[in-house]
Amino acid sequence: MNNARSAAGIVLKNNKIFIALRLPVGDMGNRWEFPGGKVEDGESYEETLIREYKEEFGVNVTVGNHIADASFSHNDKTVALSAYEVFFSDDVQKFILTEHSETQWVSPEEIRNLSFVDSDMLLYEEVLKYVKEQNR
Repeated sequence: MNNARSAAGIVLKNNKIFIALRLPVGDMGNRWEFPGGKVEDGESYEETLIREYKEEFGVNVTVGNHIADASFSHNDKTVALSAYEVFFSDDVQKFILTEHSETQWVSPEEIRNLSFVDSDMLLYEEVLKYVKEQNR
């Protein structure tokens, strides 16, 4: 079995989390996610998130604290998934969507009621805990 790495970005603003709805193609089509993607050879998780947000939304980001880790199997690969807090570098007015059909800011509790990708739900409890700690 091969191994892969993937990164998920958690953007927080006014007690809300930034999520995106994947285009209706592939295994995870039409499902919500914490944006991010596959770590390419030689990349760190942080570099992956900076690249993915630029490619998928047309925005510059900085990467902050590590939040959580999980692992899952996908297509005979074990994938190590790491979540980091992400900050938009600019006051983003508009996104250029290339892999998603829409974005939303939701309360952490709302995520439970959405059709969210399974892998990101493995991070959910730790993300919820992190958000609560940030709002003390």
